[in-house]
Amino acid sequence: MISTKRSAILIALTLPLLLAILACGPVATVVVTATPTPQVTCAPLLCPDGQMPFCPGDCPGGCGMVCATPTPTTAALAAATLAATPVEETPPPEPTTAAGCTLGARWVADVTVPDNTTFAPNAPFVKTWRVRNSGTCAWGPGTRLVFVSGDPMGGPQAVEVPALASGAQTDVSVNLVAPATPGTYRANYQFQAPDGTRFGAVIWVQIVVPATPTPVPVCTPMACPTGQVLHCPAATCPGGCGMVCATPTPSGLAILSFTAEVVQDLPPAGKRITFRWRTAGAASAGIWSGTQMRFPKYWDARPPAEGMLTVDVEMTYYRDPAMTLVAKDIAGNEVRASAVVPWACQYAYFFATTERACPAYEASTTWAAEQPFEHGRMIWLQEVRAGSTAYQKMILVFFNNGRFERYQDTWTEAEPESDPSIVPPAGLYQPVRGFGKLWRTDPAIRDRLGWATAPEQGFNTQWQMQMAEAVGVPFYVRRIDGKVIQAGGWDVGSGTWREVP
Repeated sequence: MISTKRSAILIALTLPLLLAILACGPVATVVVTATPTPQVTCAPLLCPDGQMPFCPGDCPGGCGMVCATPTPTTAALAAATLAATPVEETPPPEPTTAAGCTLGARWVADVTVPDNTTFAPNAPFVKTWRVRNSGTCAWGPGTRLVFVSGDPMGGPQAVEVPALASGAQTDVSVNLVAPATPGTYRANYQFQAPDGTRFGAVIWVQIVVPATPTPVPVCTPMACPTGQVLHCPAATCPGGCGMVCATPTPSGLAILSFTAEVVQDLPPAGKRITFRWRTAGAASAGIWSGTQMRFPKYWDARPPAEGMLTVDVEMTYYRDPAMTLVAKDIAGNEVRASAVVPWACQYAYFFATTERACPAYEASTTWAAEQPFEHGRMIWLQEVRAGSTAYQKMILVFFNNGRFERYQDTWTEAEPESDPSIVPPAGLYQPVRGFGKLWRTDPAIRDRLGWATAPEQGFNTQWQMQMAEAVGVPFYVRRIDGKVIQAGGWDVGSGTWREVP
């Protein structure tokens, strides 16, 4: 997306290296190499006539070099990739709102689908950008990312953007489908305020639907010396391309390669994942997701020496979950390797966060009231939703000792707002309406909170529930001062709380 970064990379790579990588590299898909890789020593490589050694990845000390015959089509593909590189858009001036602040948005990173990623015809994919609010205005409810030009690739005309404070970052995604015919396709998007004002630089997604399949690499297997075995140090070794001679660990048990590749998105939020593995000396092997996935959490890796398994997973509890291959030998010795699955959460948080646990539902925006007390605060929520479940007229009590409690507001207009017989000390207040009824009728709350230090104030807020595998469901709520509270125990009505840093 950033042209200076792309230019530096293109200048650094010579055309011969591009030819080599395209001739022997894996198909361009979202694959993450397992870590850690075993410690190996590599034999020197001698290639036959017509072939040459080259490095398809990192080749410390020559480890990873392969013998390959370049194919004629690689030159055309390399030229097409260079020609398809777009130029960065110049950010327009940041518009000033009636409130005197400016609207701004800047691209930060391509979380998924870097420019010129290749997709098969009609393949669905999800493009996610990381963006920053570069203006002085907060992005309020109703802010959207809208399609402005290019090929829409089956995507929506607009997607909602979470509320975002000035200077904060968030991820924004669109669901797209690769066109049916070969070519290079680009869709351009820009942010739009609730009143229709466009702002921020244009961001885009650019993909390539190839006219022909990626050339199949032609590699010569090598004969390894005594005590060494063929080893794949990269993500994949198609046709043996990328194999090296390596010395196994002293026990003989090793994971030579492990990958987890997303091959299809499954509605509404699932993934079809293909695992591939190679081991040495393993009598059994299994793949664990642990708390990363809803279910299942374990798959047998059969046969343990080398295999492939495709599974459908309904949802993830965490973004970019890690899958772990566990291999054991006949004596019970164990080795592990992990591969990260690129997988964004189904819903976005309403605030900037590095939290890996996913929200369970979209954020709710609701009318609220807040009142500070000597030893805590109360927040009233008119209505918040968790999927099809609506919670109406809720009172949240946050004590300064870090405890949280949730209550139903039972006050009605037919009841008195306050008790005139209760006279607060000078400068302090008796709470009224729903806050007052709960405070007056529950001595424990009254004793722990003390007197109110200011009248209650109304405001619009956001609330959101987080994924949970057991009781004590976490949730987030924004205070009147803009700070966000994380608390646990929405389902049981009590727990602990803290401010989100």
